[in-house]
Amino acid sequence: MTTLRDPLGWVLLILSALAFLYLLGPLLVIVGASFSDTGYLAFPPQGLSLRWYRSALADSRYLGGFLVSVRLAGTVALISLVVGTAAAVALTRFHFPGRALLEALFLSPLVLPGLVLAVALALFFSTRPLAPPGTTRLVVSHLLVGVPLVLRVMLPVLRRVDRSIEEAAQNLGASPLQAFLLVTLPAVRPGLLAAAALAFIFSFDEVEMALFLGSAREAPLTVVLYGAAQMAFDPTVAAVSSLLILLALLVMLLQQVFRR
Repeated sequence: MTTLRDPLGWVLLILSALAFLYLLGPLLVIVGASFSDTGYLAFPPQGLSLRWYRSALADSRYLGGFLVSVRLAGTVALISLVVGTAAAVALTRFHFPGRALLEALFLSPLVLPGLVLAVALALFFSTRPLAPPGTTRLVVSHLLVGVPLVLRVMLPVLRRVDRSIEEAAQNLGASPLQAFLLVTLPAVRPGLLAAAALAFIFSFDEVEMALFLGSAREAPLTVVLYGAAQMAFDPTVAAVSSLLILLALLVMLLQQVFRR
């Protein structure tokens, strides 16, 4: 263990501080610019004002986009969790030919760039309108990435579960389904929460699919922010972004409290 008495400890401390500054610097700039009193983005802020926060909260576009994004992300997270966990159970509990190939096929959407996947889905839905434009089409599209995200988390989690505990529950009279629901699922609950959080965050922050496949009547918050930045990049965009940063910070704090 290195300490601050050791020169290497000071070097590691400085490198860690620079890394955190590099990661958090853009966020600090956005938060600082949101308090500016000018009609344009400025950092350091020229004067302190909350008028851009009042403007953002009074704008129905941002509130409507936020509600659409929450509903979309919640639906994608729930369906992805169920489908991805079921697929992970099948890949870890059953041995059949081509299992490794099937696992690689399930995870393949994660390596595709978001723009490529969005263009491909737009071409697909233009010739085969299987889902109407809007939230329904976005849910179907986001599942192509949400399910692999859940699968990527749940595969190693289920492989670490001790099967003897589940077998012991069956020896005591539980059915295979009861043993899985009452023994295995509580054991993998942290993995389930992490997988659902990943799917939710992806769907909430996704931009490319929302631009190509979304509807103007049900635009997610990312599309609303993108349009606002294209038309008038005023500090209102920074205020909405700061509110999202605050929301993410509160969720992280609540997660820490829940874990303790």
